[in-house]
Amino acid sequence: MGAMPAYKRTEITVETDQVMTIRRRRSIRVWCRECGRVVDAVGVEEAGAIAGTTPSQLRDRAGALGWHVCEGWDDEMLVCLDSVLRAR
Repeated sequence: MGAMPAYKRTEITVETDQVMTIRRRRSIRVWCRECGRVVDAVGVEEAGAIAGTTPSQLRDRAGALGWHVCEGWDDEMLVCLDSVLRAR
């Protein structure tokens, strides 16, 4: 009888990271009641781009996703950037 061939098993693990750049001119410093401090906040469109959702979905699901909704100086709906990044 012949010798059995030896098989080698090779496992490859690929780890990826994602880098996201958020320009300061698109974020606004506001008080977040839920964080209890001043945070960077972005508009609905920017938060939707970060999360990969549409602005209308964001308005409906912001609370369910754990995002903190803040108001800007002109009553614009803003989203606390820290809460968006934590929820990712």
